[in-house]
Amino acid sequence: MSIYALADLHLSLSNPEKSMELFGHQWAGYLDRITEEWNRTVKPEDTVLIPGDISWATYIEKAEEDFAFIASLPGRKLLSRGNHDYWWTTMKKLDEFFESHSFPGLELVRTNVIESEGCLITGTRGWMTEASKSEDPDKKKIYDRELLRLGLCVDELMKADPGHEKTHILMLHYPPVTSQQDKTEFSEVISEAGIDICVYGHLHGRAHRFVREGIVDGCRYFCVSADYLGFKPVLIKE
Repeated sequence: MSIYALADLHLSLSNPEKSMELFGHQWAGYLDRITEEWNRTVKPEDTVLIPGDISWATYIEKAEEDFAFIASLPGRKLLSRGNHDYWWTTMKKLDEFFESHSFPGLELVRTNVIESEGCLITGTRGWMTEASKSEDPDKKKIYDRELLRLGLCVDELMKADPGHEKTHILMLHYPPVTSQQDKTEFSEVISEAGIDICVYGHLHGRAHRFVREGIVDGCRYFCVSADYLGFKPVLIKE
């Protein structure tokens, strides 16, 4: 039983016009590639973290086919929000929708804590780290809000495991560190909290040059953008 991760599925089963194949050859046949690599890699007893950009749907009802597709794949799937997940509404509405539909194995993560394979997993969207110095009040507001939500994630981890006896895993969509910047307000919170593993996505194509992986101030970072990984879920924890 293992934990894998794969972000940025960018599914569009109910709206083929939004297919990622329009964004370059590297996305050609990506739905089939996700299916093939996932089935080859993940066993039914495994867990897969999906930190954001799950579906192009604007409203949650339009994402039903995409959720059904993910549910059809092996494993337990933990979903957190990305910047293109416009369907992500209030947790009350999300819970009601998921309760009224059958999506076996799908669970939502938003500052709550879920246990899997002896690990505690939490998450939030995050935001562009450069917005910390933005003169745009809207960008700064989102940045401050996501930094606050990261603090809530940490609080929930501490409540669930005050002695830090289990592995703590954080799901973010935006990278809290990059190849050009190891230290940000997000990474400082992560390090101070002693989070063991952080997975993030968001970086595509030419932006792969900003990927930062490995251990930074005690936390091991993984970039899990689908196109960065060749659409194959990456092993995070055995």
